[in-house]
Amino acid sequence: MRTLPPRLLLIIGAACTGVAVVALVMLSAAGILEPVPAVQIALAVVTLAAAAVIVMSGRRTDGKALRIDARTKRHEAALARTEQSLAKLAGSLDEFTGRLEEAGRLQARGVLAALGEDRMELAAQAERLELLAGTVARIDTTVRESAADLDELRKLRHDHEQLATVTGGAAAAVRHLGERLDTLETTLREGQADLAGSVRQTYAQLEALVDLRALLQPRAPLPRLRGWAASPDVLRLLIERIAVDRPGLVVECGSGSSSVWLGYAVQRSGGGRVVALEHDERFAETSRDLVAAHGLQDVVEIRHAPLTPWTSEEAETIPWYDTSAVSDLTEIGLVFVDGPPGATDPLVRYPAVPVLLPRCADGAWIVLDDTARPAEREVADRWLRERPELAGTSYPAEKGAMVFRRTPR
Repeated sequence: MRTLPPRLLLIIGAACTGVAVVALVMLSAAGILEPVPAVQIALAVVTLAAAAVIVMSGRRTDGKALRIDARTKRHEAALARTEQSLAKLAGSLDEFTGRLEEAGRLQARGVLAALGEDRMELAAQAERLELLAGTVARIDTTVRESAADLDELRKLRHDHEQLATVTGGAAAAVRHLGERLDTLETTLREGQADLAGSVRQTYAQLEALVDLRALLQPRAPLPRLRGWAASPDVLRLLIERIAVDRPGLVVECGSGSSSVWLGYAVQRSGGGRVVALEHDERFAETSRDLVAAHGLQDVVEIRHAPLTPWTSEEAETIPWYDTSAVSDLTEIGLVFVDGPPGATDPLVRYPAVPVLLPRCADGAWIVLDDTARPAEREVADRWLRERPELAGTSYPAEKGAMVFRRTPR
């Protein structure tokens, strides 16, 4: 129950006392009540009014103190609950911070490992370039020295030619010497040009490899490219086509390092898969292990397809992959022809288009590697002659390449 304010209680008490005193005075004046008892009654009334005001003020003070005490207890309980909640939150934050630190350490180790692999690869390539640059410098010095020797020999030849006017036999010897000098000069120039071309090609392949690693960031070491494997420049071409066209299915004739690079590219593009045909069963297992080491087994499938005789419409028999390995493939968006090995048969890669083109999507791309070799150039020429829906252009790769596109119907 809410009590009245002390000021209001005083006013009410004073009013009541005043009314009582006025009433007693009027009673005394009327002779109804004697003056002495009237005064006593008035004093009693004033005392009672004062006592009532004091009691009511005390009750109000006690009630207010009780309310303040209750409110204080509620605040203390709320603070206790808040403190418990903060303690739980601090514990959760500590645990979350620990997990973040652990995840950061794991991520840092992974990144450092990847960077370490890249640094090792780049350091190896830089060392090769440094050795190659040293070789170029030595050969250049040799060429310059040889050029000086050639100048001296030319002077000698001139002197000998003058002498040849006197002696015919000496003239023949001088001419023979001159021919040998010309041959030596031509050989040196050709060797210098070949070496310069080799340096440019090595730099181009290193540049393409750096691009591939920076773009796809492989999660495990990869075998070396070039040689039997595809060159980095051809792989960069294929990965550019995957990034632009996002094919749902990529078919590779042959398997190995290129299968992993293509798998990374398809995974990065956001969908699709790679099917690689391999005629050698042992190498197919090796390629599967390589794919699994990079965690791409859900993207890349290595199919063992032994070589079997394939017969064309003109009754021409050529060894190629067992065609049952591709019987379920449709809507192929990109074909990379880097197998079977050219030593098997000069036209061993020719059946790729007759077999796979009907299974390709409109606008599909076909890349033929190794067109620097005469056999592959003949294969490319036959495809263009026999398949009017194909348009082809050459690509300046290290081992030569031809890029074909199926004209959309």
